Amino acid sequence: MNEAKRVAVFTNNKRDPDYSYLRKTVYTLLAAGAEVLADMRYRSCLGESRDGVKLCSYTEEMLAGADVAVVLGGDGSILEICEKTAAHNLPVFGINLGHLGYLTTIEKDDIAKLSEHVRGNYTVDERMMIDVRIIDKNVLHELRALNDVVIASGTRARIGCFSVKCDKNRAIGIKGDGVVIATPTGSTAYSLSAGGPVIDTRAELFCITPIAPHSLASRPIVVTADSVITASGCTLAPQTDIYIAADGRKGVSVSEHAMVEIKRSPLKTRLCRIGDDGFFDILTKKMHGI
Repeated sequence: MNEAKRVAVFTNNKRDPDYSYLRKTVYTLLAAGAEVLADMRYRSCLGESRDGVKLCSYTEEMLAGADVAVVLGGDGSILEICEKTAAHNLPVFGINLGHLGYLTTIEKDDIAKLSEHVRGNYTVDERMMIDVRIIDKNVLHELRALNDVVIASGTRARIGCFSVKCDKNRAIGIKGDGVVIATPTGSTAYSLSAGGPVIDTRAELFCITPIAPHSLASRPIVVTADSVITASGCTLAPQTDIYIAADGRKGVSVSEHAMVEIKRSPLKTRLCRIGDDGFFDILTKKMHGI
């Protein structure tokens, strides 16, 4: 890979409340000869006039001028920023301050090793993303996700009825708490908890996984990423909306008359990987805490 000369650095304030990991990361990058782009909010801990650090007012300003984005946090932190990094075609180098960290590159205790990786010693894996349109006569919302889209009943206490259709095939009826439409990257997230399969992240597929289905016949289904999936739902509770969430964070409530259209996004999230570990090596380490 090319050397990363300009690095945008983001941190999760809840995981790094005193910014100690942020400072360590920035100092490591500066020592490696990189220029750091950081949020103006960090000026008190980084210093306004520190050589090699450019403080920016907006995330877009940081990403537009960077070669790579370094994100300190967990998988949620990467999910929060990945739509914007994908729009700029920037690779993301994740430093795990959380728990599992499936999407991260290194652990927090290995920040000192960051300098050699920024010099180009890393590989970039491209991950497919999902584009979502929520339609009720007109397009109400447009969302994008790396992991998954969840369509669920707006009330936890009542079962819902959901209809999922793939291209022009016959619709599948699902009674339960909802349905997850996941990418291979998202197959180790909510879909896995709901009984879905683990899918190699190099594949380009959708996995349709029912959530707590009220039927022994409802099982996860894997379809090609060229498919256009449409879904709708209704609840058995009167005047209760359907809830739709992308990557567990961008959620909207819509009426039961709304239709959700899901297809592969033209954008991809680019995640940095170091060493020779492949998908199953990383999966085994994360699953067993190695």
